[in-house]
Amino acid sequence: MSETMAAREGGARGKPRFSSDLPQMLIGFVLIAITGFVPSILGNSYWVHTFQLVNIYIAASVFQNFLFVDAGQKSFGQGVLLGLGAYVTAIFFGLHDWPFLLAALAGLGAATAGGLLFAFPALRVQYFHLGFVTLSAAIVFPQLLMSLDKWTNGINGISVSMPGLHQEWFLGLSPLTLMIAVYPMIALAIHYAIRRSRLGRDMRVAALSPEAARSLGIRPGVMRFIAFIIAAIGTGVCGILYLPAVSFVSPQGFNVELSFVFFFAVVVGGRGQMLGPIIGIWIVFILPNIALAQFVEYRLLIYGLLTLLTVILFPDGIVGSIERWRARRGVTGRGEQAFRVDRFLETLEGGRETRPGDEVVVEVRGGTKKFGEVVAVDAVDLKVRRGEIHGLIGANGSGKTSLLNVLSGLSRLNAGSFLIKGEDATRRSADRIADMGIGRTFQTPRIFPQFSLWDNLRLGIDARVGDGSADIARLADALEAEFAQDSAELLSHGQRRLVEVMRAVLKEADIIFFDEPAAGLSQGERANFAKLVRFLARRMGKTIILVEHDLELVWDIADTITVMEQGRVVASGSPEAMSNDPAVQHMFVGGRRA
Repeated sequence: MSETMAAREGGARGKPRFSSDLPQMLIGFVLIAITGFVPSILGNSYWVHTFQLVNIYIAASVFQNFLFVDAGQKSFGQGVLLGLGAYVTAIFFGLHDWPFLLAALAGLGAATAGGLLFAFPALRVQYFHLGFVTLSAAIVFPQLLMSLDKWTNGINGISVSMPGLHQEWFLGLSPLTLMIAVYPMIALAIHYAIRRSRLGRDMRVAALSPEAARSLGIRPGVMRFIAFIIAAIGTGVCGILYLPAVSFVSPQGFNVELSFVFFFAVVVGGRGQMLGPIIGIWIVFILPNIALAQFVEYRLLIYGLLTLLTVILFPDGIVGSIERWRARRGVTGRGEQAFRVDRFLETLEGGRETRPGDEVVVEVRGGTKKFGEVVAVDAVDLKVRRGEIHGLIGANGSGKTSLLNVLSGLSRLNAGSFLIKGEDATRRSADRIADMGIGRTFQTPRIFPQFSLWDNLRLGIDARVGDGSADIARLADALEAEFAQDSAELLSHGQRRLVEVMRAVLKEADIIFFDEPAAGLSQGERANFAKLVRFLARRMGKTIILVEHDLELVWDIADTITVMEQGRVVASGSPEAMSNDPAVQHMFVGGRRA
């Protein structure tokens, strides 16, 4: 066994598991198997039918959970997608005598088309604004089914018969029972696999911080679009299974409350928890529809009361509250030792010592950025050489961060242009600029407590364009072995900055923009950061633009310093020249901090 693997296993044994997704998924498999198979084995036809419907709704809620939490999209229209899958399949199979598989494909296509209709608004609106759009679809859908009675058979609905799927094989199990019991397990496995994949991490970053996502080369709109399509296909399959399970579809079966069931199940069970949809459906659907069947006409009221009581007693949902308690027991802080950079630099060999070259890799020509009548960047000219540490200093409001945002593509120039590596990037989007080999940190560190500390770092590897170096591969192995099960929640502000810096290192960006990275760092952390910046520039050939108020740090490590005041460049040159420039000295009277 390699030293890295040994260290990784040793670290895993010594720390509690950061995420309980895998155990929750396995427990979910067992619970679904019990409700899916036991009634058939016992020969209770009532509970067979009941739990077939329950398992279909569990699968639909799994995709609602994925869409709600992993993609950050508030949809109240998943019942529409299930209804489209069921109704279109019923139309072609029950009314037009198509083969069931062919009719099912048509139903799946209809559900996917419905997902597309939801996905397009998601490119423009988000959160509960999007929820209102999807809610309107859920309200209109049953009315639409009745209005199109020429194709849907109107209020009379459509009856179908599929005796082959209900024929018992062994132990009372039928093909339909097997399919409906196995599919929620497949849905859980799909959710788990996506969450652990690069796509899943990209989706969650896009949902939590679109700005950080774009700086990592992620397109939030595309992530939302993909998420809706995945959820639509998964929910469409639920609709196809619904048809033989119930043998009848009508507009009344797909009222708006069906979408509420899926949404409330996620909230009650626990947002983002793998077990959440299972426990949520058991409470939200079984309790009012079976245990309290005599009050069935008050279903919506019962749904609301159950959700209200759960939110009051368990703010994170039932499973979510248990998981938060478990996580708190396992999370411990290690003070300033929680995340240190210096010992990991030993894994980096780099190349021979280099000095800044003559090639200009970042150039701004007459750049002007306005916010209304306020000029944040005023006709700025700037040149940054390859391999250079270029300090950008000035008082608050001088336009430093605004200039970085322009260079990152997070905002657009009103006039002027800028080039990166000789290419005009003035009108390029942030994700396209990021893919040109740009790394970026922010004034407020973009750290995600939903991820382990290692997964926060791994976002840099995910954002990498091209193959990585052996140096960075060794660094990544060391970081994974140490931090795979650590939480980022208890990191100090300064440590979070260092995590963001290390993420840019793992991305292997050629050009790195640091926005006040030393703010909040202790003296020791500041020294480690200075060592890291020098290593990146001198040994790895990185070009660095450093916006920083700690002037001692800037004067210590910068090759060139540009001073900004009220959006303009007032001076630029070597640290020695800037120290003696009268135009600069008056800005920093009384010390070397701005």
